[in-house]
Amino acid sequence: MKLNSRRGQRVRQSRRRAILIKASAIILTLLTVSAMVRWAYRQAFYENSEFRLNRFVVSTDGVLTEADIADAGRVEMGMNLMTIDLKAVRERLAVLPMVVNVEVNRELPDLLEVKVEERVPLAWLSCPPQGVRPRNTTKGFLIDEHGEVFRCQKLLKRFLDLPVIETYHLPMPSEGAQMDTVVIREAIRLIQESNRMFGPDGLEVREVRVKNPYSLTCLYNTQMEAVFGLKEIDRGLQDLRWIVTHAHSAGQQLATVNVMPTKNIPVTFYTPPSMPTGPHESGLPRIGNLPSVGAPSDDDSAARMQRQLRSILNGG
Repeated sequence: MKLNSRRGQRVRQSRRRAILIKASAIILTLLTVSAMVRWAYRQAFYENSEFRLNRFVVSTDGVLTEADIADAGRVEMGMNLMTIDLKAVRERLAVLPMVVNVEVNRELPDLLEVKVEERVPLAWLSCPPQGVRPRNTTKGFLIDEHGEVFRCQKLLKRFLDLPVIETYHLPMPSEGAQMDTVVIREAIRLIQESNRMFGPDGLEVREVRVKNPYSLTCLYNTQMEAVFGLKEIDRGLQDLRWIVTHAHSAGQQLATVNVMPTKNIPVTFYTPPSMPTGPHESGLPRIGNLPSVGAPSDDDSAARMQRQLRSILNGG
């Protein structure tokens, strides 16, 4: 019985050793195959000169150049395409203040494509006490429709033509910061709504000045100056539209308009070429007592336009 027991133990031990040997062989084979696959993959992709970056395609709607994007994304021509971390490149570009959205894709064997959506500037910021100057790449800041501020990388013509928002009460801006004050938000809205309303007719905002906490002074490309109540911009724009329309129909050029009041709206007109240039500055008229500009006309339609203009400005 003891002999059989010992023989059985030896048999079981032999079986266990055989199983261990087979398992070890299988594991060793798998490790070897895995290593060979990794080596082959590296040779095929990472060490293969065919997968070097030879084509770098950049699509952007702003001022960033291919060199700017390559530098910010830390991408160099000749890099192995498979070693480029697309997520890291995307994150590096996304932190740029002027960038809204980034897409980074690669296409074998040698193409890396980057699509960048940049912020669309609405206006320049100006704050003399802080040394913030418009149309200046060193001391200037652009602002978009959401109040995000960012530096101007290049003074393109379309940036030089942007209006200016001027305020004397503003913390020093920093790239990527958001100007969330009421006056800045309303100044942005005034530019948008005014250009939407008058832009097709060529009347465009050149500057919005924040002189106090309850009004905005808007300068137009015709040299007209209009004052709006901070809380009544929509109503003010509607009144200004009627005033501009009827002044134009009456052959008059507006110099100043204050649409803060709903009635007795103060206005001045530029004098005709035959008279001294510049707006009437002394005894600025309240509506209802408007002086006629130029020589009297016998034309009934012109007289009617004058009466309509007075009626509108007088609230009636």
